[in-house]
Amino acid sequence: MPSHEENEMYMVKEAQRLRKSDPCAAMAWIITAKTLYPNAFNLQYEAYLLERDGQNYEEAAKCFSAIATNFQNQHTELWQEINSLTNALRNENETTPEHEFYVKMYKHLTPEVQHNIFMHTINHSADNLERIYIYILMFNKFPKSAITQAPRLLEMLAEGMKTEPDLYQRILVEEVLPMIQNKPPELSPNLACRLYTSSLEFYLRQIMDESDTADAWKNIFKVLMICGQMMGWEPFLPFSKHVNQNVYWEKLVDILSGSPAGSSQVLFYATTLFIYSLHGYIRNCKLKIEDAEVSHVLVEGFMEWSPEGDGSDVPSMEPPKFSLTTAISPELSKAFLHAAQCWQLLNTDQFQRDFSQLMLALPLAPWISRFLFDLAIYFGHRDEANKLLADMTTQSSLVQSLQILSLNLMQGSMTLQGFQCILKILSELPTTQGQLLENMSLKGHRHMVFLPLTRSALVQYCVGAIISRLSRKVLEPNCPDRLLGDILVLQQLNLLNDVLLTQQIFNLIKQRKSFNLRTLSTYIINIDLLEELSHIWNSQQEDNFELTSSPISSGTPTATTVAGGSQSRRIGTRGADKGARDEFRAITRQQIARCNENVITLLANFINQEHLMLAQHIFGISQPVETIVIK
Repeated sequence: MPSHEENEMYMVKEAQRLRKSDPCAAMAWIITAKTLYPNAFNLQYEAYLLERDGQNYEEAAKCFSAIATNFQNQHTELWQEINSLTNALRNENETTPEHEFYVKMYKHLTPEVQHNIFMHTINHSADNLERIYIYILMFNKFPKSAITQAPRLLEMLAEGMKTEPDLYQRILVEEVLPMIQNKPPELSPNLACRLYTSSLEFYLRQIMDESDTADAWKNIFKVLMICGQMMGWEPFLPFSKHVNQNVYWEKLVDILSGSPAGSSQVLFYATTLFIYSLHGYIRNCKLKIEDAEVSHVLVEGFMEWSPEGDGSDVPSMEPPKFSLTTAISPELSKAFLHAAQCWQLLNTDQFQRDFSQLMLALPLAPWISRFLFDLAIYFGHRDEANKLLADMTTQSSLVQSLQILSLNLMQGSMTLQGFQCILKILSELPTTQGQLLENMSLKGHRHMVFLPLTRSALVQYCVGAIISRLSRKVLEPNCPDRLLGDILVLQQLNLLNDVLLTQQIFNLIKQRKSFNLRTLSTYIINIDLLEELSHIWNSQQEDNFELTSSPISSGTPTATTVAGGSQSRRIGTRGADKGARDEFRAITRQQIARCNENVITLLANFINQEHLMLAQHIFGISQPVETIVIK
């Protein structure tokens, strides 16, 4: 006599044989078998297959519910169907008949069965990524389940980031956090901080790759709020690019005042504000000028010359000011100072260790190295700045030469290396002309300048560096004519900004019986200087004043006219030299005719061709320095 199992299998096989050719007869066999053997999986599953193949969504859902409820773990066939169902739900936009059936059948399942299917799949899947996707699917279908299940999902994401950070970070910020933002679950501080750090890393990569970064910062501040809610923190301010950074800083100070030492809340709020300010600083260091993207470099400004000295030898306890040299200077200086404030807070004993670990985890190395160098020169930490400069490898030789020159000026003297940097800068001048800058020299207070890397600004800075060194010698006894004359040539770039120095030089000229202005017919083309020289020459006629100059030049300086000391012509103010007046007038007219020449190019050529004499003025020696031709 056949056993129950044999009878059951016989009926199943008969139903399978007739399923395609005679579905009604197959169903009759199944109904009979289910009556005899109501707890048999094979019969229940065969009934489901009949309804599935017949596209009977509602009846198939009843059969599926029965087997999913009563036979949860024992049968491979059931799990294959559950996988097909969940795959269809994850890809609802696909329009294949198979996907369409599962999606429609799912809608006829009871909510309890729907939820159980997700949970059973999660609990029995060996693939971490697969379980994460099922969690996301379940949260979309059952939002309330996130309240209890989100912590487990977030732990799985944090674990996955150890092996595939890019993938799991994207899932976290793009799919998971938006689903839980309205009611974030409570998490341990360690997990919440890890998730925020990973989200921050994800968005920072976006910021470094994109030009429009407002959305990324909006999302960073939103994630910060979510993670703060997870740990019960006092809310920070939402992001708005129109909010002054002072408002964020004041909120941070307010939170700091009510927090214990080393508070994670302050650490992460301050870190976010630091990176936001740092990004604003780095981003604004580039500006479009004449259809070209021009970088700005933070450099030491010049002290305005004074007969009592410029005060550069007296150390000041006050931090330097920022000169408003360009339209972007105010925004740059604010971002830099806010970043500096946060940096100083985060490097106190209570935060330094954790903050250092955070910085290592984030892709900020290029920004940080630039910021730390600028911070060192801002505070006047010369040794630290030199060390940081030696470690920086990503910048151009032009920027490096400019920074070395700035460090020379910060220490109050110019080395031969600094002077060579001037020649290197002039040899690498960019094509973008730009404009001359205001406020490069200030009175009585150390200050910083954001220098655009344009042709005009770079030559102006090199000229200012040389003048700042040479002007100290003006008050020395027996200051050489050649030094005073060379300063006058350089003064043509910013004559109005150095009125006291110019007046002092002319006073010295008036006190002398003769003056060797060898550069007059070659390099002096400024009308104000020429008028003053004419006035001195005309007013000294009774004193036998002699003005020594090179012969009349054809315009463009050459090696012959520059070095032509033996060809110098002495023009006296007495009538004995009957052609003197006519010759002086001819020289003056010639130079006035050149007043519209490009003074930037003129002075760049002057420094290049006269570099040996300038080096002798500065260092007291005539030392060969490689000549650079400025075109």
